[in-house]
Amino acid sequence: MPQEKKREYARKATQKRVGSTSRKAPPVEEHLDKFEVAKEIDKDTRAFLKNAMKQDRLCATLDDAEIESILNTVKFYKFDKGTPIIQEGRLGKTFFVTQTGSMEVSVKGITCNSIGAGCAFGGLALLYNCPRTASVKATADSEVWGASGDAFKKSLQQNATKHQAETLTFLDAMSIFEGLTKKQKNCVAEATFSEVFEDKARVVTAGDMQTAIYFVKKGELAVYSGGHVKSTGEFVDGSEIGRLGQNDCFGESQVVSKEPFNITIVSSGRSELLCVSVAELKEIVGNDLGAVLERNAISQGLKKCPVISQFTASQRSELMKWAVVKDYAAGAEADATARIIIVLEGSLSGLDKDKEVELQRGDWIEDEALLNSSRTASSIKNMKAGSGGARVAMLTRDGMASALKALGVSLANSENDASDFTRKMVLAKKVHIFRHLSEEQTKKVVESFVTMKFAQNETVIEQGTPGTSFFVIANGELEVFINDKSVRRMTRNSYIGERALLFHEPRTATVKVVSPDAELWAIEKATFEKIIAGNMQQQLMNRIRLQDTNFGLKDVIQVKVIGAGAAGVVRLVEHKSTGMRYALKRVKKVDGEVPEEVQRECSLLKDIDHPFIMTQVNTFETTKSVYILTELITGGELHGAIREIPTVLSRAQAQFYTGSLVIVLEELSERNILYRDLKPENVMLDAQGYLKLIDFGIAKKLPEGESKTFTMIGTPHYMAPEVMRGHGYGTEVDLWSMGVMLYEFVCGYLPFADDLDDPTEVCTAVLKDPLQFPSSYKDANGKTLMKGLLTRQPRKRLGSGIGGWEDVRGADFFLQGHQGGCVFDKLLGRELQPPWEPKGETYCDPEELDVTLSDQDELGKK
Repeated sequence: MPQEKKREYARKATQKRVGSTSRKAPPVEEHLDKFEVAKEIDKDTRAFLKNAMKQDRLCATLDDAEIESILNTVKFYKFDKGTPIIQEGRLGKTFFVTQTGSMEVSVKGITCNSIGAGCAFGGLALLYNCPRTASVKATADSEVWGASGDAFKKSLQQNATKHQAETLTFLDAMSIFEGLTKKQKNCVAEATFSEVFEDKARVVTAGDMQTAIYFVKKGELAVYSGGHVKSTGEFVDGSEIGRLGQNDCFGESQVVSKEPFNITIVSSGRSELLCVSVAELKEIVGNDLGAVLERNAISQGLKKCPVISQFTASQRSELMKWAVVKDYAAGAEADATARIIIVLEGSLSGLDKDKEVELQRGDWIEDEALLNSSRTASSIKNMKAGSGGARVAMLTRDGMASALKALGVSLANSENDASDFTRKMVLAKKVHIFRHLSEEQTKKVVESFVTMKFAQNETVIEQGTPGTSFFVIANGELEVFINDKSVRRMTRNSYIGERALLFHEPRTATVKVVSPDAELWAIEKATFEKIIAGNMQQQLMNRIRLQDTNFGLKDVIQVKVIGAGAAGVVRLVEHKSTGMRYALKRVKKVDGEVPEEVQRECSLLKDIDHPFIMTQVNTFETTKSVYILTELITGGELHGAIREIPTVLSRAQAQFYTGSLVIVLEELSERNILYRDLKPENVMLDAQGYLKLIDFGIAKKLPEGESKTFTMIGTPHYMAPEVMRGHGYGTEVDLWSMGVMLYEFVCGYLPFADDLDDPTEVCTAVLKDPLQFPSSYKDANGKTLMKGLLTRQPRKRLGSGIGGWEDVRGADFFLQGHQGGCVFDKLLGRELQPPWEPKGETYCDPEELDVTLSDQDELGKK
C-alpha cells in the first residue's frame, strides 16, 4: 500500500510538455559523424548489447522485437580521451552502449557520475528528440555503439503501419465484422497476431473448439473431412475437400454458432496466418460475440440514419430496445409498417420514394413519414428479401411511438404525434441555442411547442415590436421584410426569432405569410424561461453574443494584460460599441510565418462549438503577428481551483469534473481529434465554475481513414504508455490522461512518478509501476473506473472497446447519487453545483507579468 499523502499546493514534479510537432528539423548531434567507424555487429556483440540494454531503466520496458529494431540501427563510434560525446542542452537523438573505455557525466560543469563498459546512456532519445540533461565526456579512449532514435521510431512506425494495414484487410474480409466502425475494427486489430505453420502442420482439427479466427497471409492450406490423428501427431486418411489461399479466412461461423470445427485444416507447405484470439475478442466485445456484433450493427445503422442520428446516445439506446429483428425467406415481403430498416444479413430490394433500391448487408433505409405527420403512406414499399433471404432489424411506426413514450415524451400518443416530435427534435438540434441543451431540457422545449395557423398575408411578427416568441415553419412559406423591403423567403423547417427567447429586444424585421396558409410551431419566452433558467440561461446568452464576429482589431480596446508566456501575450479587450469583453492573444510570426502549432490550434477551434471548449471568435493577421480573439474565461485554472478545496475531492466533486471531461473528450473523439495534453493546467473554469478546455496547440485531427499517429508529445506524468512506445496511438490516449486526473482529484497526488521530475524516470514509472491506491480511498466504484482508464494495453482500456464512450458513461462511479437523472445530462443542463465557484475574476499575477507591448497601434483607441 502506498504511503499516505496529502494534497500539495504545488506539485513536486514539474508539468513541462515534451516533444514537438514542428516540421522544421531541429539541430542534431552532427559531431558524432566524424567519430563513426565502419564495423559489423556480430553475434557476441549483439548479445552484449542486449544485456546492457536490459540494465537500462527505459530499455528494460521494451519487448524483444523493439530491442531487435534498435540493434538494426546501431553504428560504431571511437572517441579519444577528453572527447565530448554528449553536450548538455543540445538536442539528443542517439542512444549509446559503451563497449570499452570510461566516461564522466557532469551537470552544469559538476561531475556527478561515471560510465564504464557495458553501460547504456541517453535512452530517452529513443522516445523523442529531447535536450540532453547532462554532458558526457570520454575519460579514456572509448568504443561506443550508438542507435538512432529517429531510425528506431521510423522502424516502429513502418512496422505498426504495415501490421495495421494487414489486419484491417483481414477484418474487412470477414462478414462477422461488417457492422463495426473503422475505429472499432482498429480496436480489434490490436488483438491480432501472426502465426507460422510448417508443411503438414495442423492449423485446426475436427472436434476442436474455437480458439481463434484465421486469415491466410501467405501460403496455402488443405481442408479435409474425415481422417484421424495418429499417436505421432500425423494426420492421415482424410479426404481433401478444398483449398484455402492468400486472403481467405475461416473460423468466423464457429464464433457465432459456438460449435466445434467439423473439418481439419493442414498447412500445405509453409504458411503464415493472421489470427485474432477469441478470448481477446471476448474481452473487447463481450462473451456473446454474435449477439453483441448484431446489436452493434443495429446501433451503427441507427446512427447513420439522418433523422435518428439527431437523437442523443441514450435516446438511441431506448429506440434500439424497440427495434425488432426478423428473418425473411427468399422473396418474402418485409413488414409494411417499418419506418427504419437495417439489413443484417442477405439483401432486400423494393421502392423508396417510388425509385427502385437494393439494400445489402449493413445498408439502411429511413421512411420520409418519420418527419411528415401529414403523410399517411410510407415512402418505403414492396421491400422483398433477395435470393439468399434476409435478416433485418426494423423500427415500426408503433415501435417508434412506444419508444418515445418510454422516453417520457408526453406527446407520443399516436404515430402522427411521434412523427411530429421526431421532426421537432431534429429541427431543435439545428437551432444554435438549443444545440447543447441537456436531453431533458430539449425534450421539454420540444413538448412546449404550440401549433399556430396563419392565413395568407397575415403578419407573424412586426418590425419594431417587442420579441417574445420563437417560430418554426411546420408548413407553408413566409416572406421577410426589413423597412418594407423584401429580403428573403422562408419555407418549411426554417425558424425565426431565436434571440427573442433570451433578450428584451425589438424585432428587426416583419414576417408575413405568402402561401395560401401556414402552420407554425411556436414557443413563448415566458415558457422557455421556465425550462431554461439561471446558469443555463446566462450561458446561452453569452454564446449568442459570441456569434457576432463582424468586426476588426480596431473595434476593440485593451483593458489590461492578463497573461504572458513563450507563446505570446494575452490581453483582456472590450468591444467599443457593445461593451462585450474578450481575450485577445498575440503571437509573433517566425520568419514571416504563423507558427505551426498556432495554425493547427486555430484550424481546430474554428470548427468546434461546444460549451466546455473555449470558443474562438475570430483571428486577425498583421505583417508581424497573428491575433486570436476568444471568449473571456474568468475562473482561472482547474489546477488552482482544486487546491482551494482543502481536502481531496469527494465522489460528487470528482463526478462533476470528470463527468465534464467525459462530455468534452467524447465530442473530440467523435471528430477524430486527439487532445494529447490533458492536465489540470489546460482546463479552466468559467464564471460559474464549469469547465473549459483550452490550449489545442498539440491537439491533432486524424485524417479520414486513419486511426493512429506516432509523435511522442505531451506531459509525461499524464502521458499514456503507448505514446512513449512508438507503435502509434489514437484517441484512447486521452482516456488514460483523464484517469490520471481523476486519480489526482480523489487521491491528492499523481498515480505514477508523483515525486519524480526527470523525464526518463517519469516515463519508466508510467511504463512499469503498479497502480496503487492509498488506504484512505475506499470508493470501490472509483477504483474500478480508474483501473479501467489506467489499463496499459490500449485495446483493453475502458472506453476504447466496441462500446466506446458508452462504457465510460455507464460506469457505476457515475451512476452513484444520480438515480433521479443522468449526471452528464445534469452537467450539460448546468443543474449541478460546481465544487468551487470563482470569487471574482482570476488571471495571472500582475507581478509575474513583465511585458513590453509594441503593437498598441494595432488595436482601437478609447
